[in-house]
Amino acid sequence: MNIKLAGLALAGLLPLSVTGVAHASPSVRWEECSRPELPVMKGVECGRLSVPVDWSRPSGSTVALRVFRLKVPDSTGTILNFPSGPGQTGDLSFATLRDALPRYDLIALDPRGVGQSSPMTCDTALALKIPYVPPTDSSAFDALAANQSAFWKSCTTGVPGLDSRLDAYTNARDADALRQALGLKKISIHGFSYGTLTAERYLARYGRHVNGSLLEGVMNPAQGRTEFVSSEAAGMQAIFDRFTQWCADTPSCALHGSSPADVFRKAQSTADRVPGTLYGLKWSAVTVTRYFELAGPSDFGRVARGLLDLSEGRNPVESGPIEEYPKRVPYADPMVCQDFPLGVHTVAEARKDLESTRAAAPVLGFSTNASNYSSICLGGPSPAAHSSAPVSSRSAHPTLLLSNTLDPATPVSWASKVAEQLGPKALHVRTDQVGHGGGMDNPATLQKVRAYLDCANRVKDANMCS
Repeated sequence: MNIKLAGLALAGLLPLSVTGVAHASPSVRWEECSRPELPVMKGVECGRLSVPVDWSRPSGSTVALRVFRLKVPDSTGTILNFPSGPGQTGDLSFATLRDALPRYDLIALDPRGVGQSSPMTCDTALALKIPYVPPTDSSAFDALAANQSAFWKSCTTGVPGLDSRLDAYTNARDADALRQALGLKKISIHGFSYGTLTAERYLARYGRHVNGSLLEGVMNPAQGRTEFVSSEAAGMQAIFDRFTQWCADTPSCALHGSSPADVFRKAQSTADRVPGTLYGLKWSAVTVTRYFELAGPSDFGRVARGLLDLSEGRNPVESGPIEEYPKRVPYADPMVCQDFPLGVHTVAEARKDLESTRAAAPVLGFSTNASNYSSICLGGPSPAAHSSAPVSSRSAHPTLLLSNTLDPATPVSWASKVAEQLGPKALHVRTDQVGHGGGMDNPATLQKVRAYLDCANRVKDANMCS
């Protein structure tokens, strides 16, 4: 989740046209894949599916969504993929799924507001002013509120009525229209990270059509803002604690024999004197936390050297000229505000949240990935109805939840809460590793996934696949 401006690979993708009236029976119009900036993998078919902008008015205006399909000979079944982000294209996980689950056809949509499904764009300058952590100073908070008022006015898909209908429930309904259009009575589903939220809503409404359901890096919709930012902060602190233990046990660690927490705090206290930037961000105490979140989960050795550099006034990253962005960029993060009540409303709320995240993460202080949404959603739309409803499923089979024990974006505690909500309809597999995703790279985890999906697509007795 949380696709930042510096990493946007979708700039320049054009929205599909929005015209016409919704068809009684949905159908896909297949066409050549037209995405030169991010070419689709070999064998993928592309199409367009027209769905109502507002599903409560099925005869009203429609929006054309990009469709992807990858077929294999003698397939075991079809997996509907819900992409991550928000902001990832529907086919981005196809290569990974093809390697892990080669006997399944794959289908997906670019969710509305993403990629080639009328992407949301926002004013770049206003987006870049949004702080990772809401300010606790009254004047700074008032400045943020003013910026957000202008920011939200700048964000649009360019399609009348679509901007306020980008939530997970609506995307789930679009996905079932795709299932119907392809004539599929039964499917399996896969969601990664933010895509698990749409998968969860799909299970609640259309689970009777689902054989196996695989949720990887699980979102928990049944939580408020303070729990959201605090639980993710606790997850990042757990990664820092593992890093600290690794340094104590590893002589090659640049901080071996010293206190990583002390070095981290020194880096924060002197960060404003570090030359250059972190990928365009000026160095500050917040940026040091952001640096650990970006570098730490993938490479403990690298982040140890980087924190040492920062504590001694050196920039650990190559800092070239600040990139120039176009005036408007595709920016999907605001869609989260339609699924979670994350926006702070007052400086008092910002202070309360910061106290909570600091208690959960005594060294790091917060998760920039989570707290950023508290800033983004200030002044934004209210979440969709029932957005905080717990996860449920109408599928005859249990749902397989995949978690890394130390995940910087979707902490294992979220999956544990979803497992509680699903009760006997949940199977929770934990892979002991640091990182967001990649659980199926573990041979033991992959074996469990394959056995579960093959069983769910072969037998009707749900108890046999648990």
